[in-house]
Amino acid sequence: MTPLIDALTVRAIHAYEREDASALPGLRSLGAVMALHGISENGGLVGGGIENRFFSENVPSIDDAVEGYRWLGLSDVAGLVARARDEYLRFRPTGREELSDADAALWDQLDSEFFRVAHLERLEAAVAARLHQIAPELLPS
Repeated sequence: MTPLIDALTVRAIHAYEREDASALPGLRSLGAVMALHGISENGGLVGGGIENRFFSENVPSIDDAVEGYRWLGLSDVAGLVARARDEYLRFRPTGREELSDADAALWDQLDSEFFRVAHLERLEAAVAARLHQIAPELLPS
C-alpha cells in the first residue's frame, strides 16, 4: 500500500459497503474502487476482481467501481474494468464455462493491462488530487 491509500482503504470500503450516508460521497466512491482494486491486485482483474464479484452475486459493485475510477480521473482504468466485466459475462455467463484459448489469452491480457495502468502510485496521486472531497481532515493545514 501507499501511505494515503493505506490510511483510507478500510474506512472507505466500510463507508461504501454499509452505504453510510454520513460519509462523504467521495469516500464512498473510493470505497467502491478499493473493494474491487484490492482483490484485483491479489488475484488479477478478471479472476480476482470480476469473478469474485460475480460469484458473490455483487456484479453492480463493479459498476460502482467503474464510476469511482472515472470520478478519480482514471477513465482508462474505468474503461478496462468495464471491458473486463463485459468480456467475463460473455465468455463465462454462468461462471463455470471452459475458456477457449482465445478467451484465456484475453483474460491474461486484461489482467496484465490492469497491473500496468492501475498501479497504486497512480491511484494514490488521483486520491490526493480529490482528497478535499474524500477526507478533507487529512489535508495538510
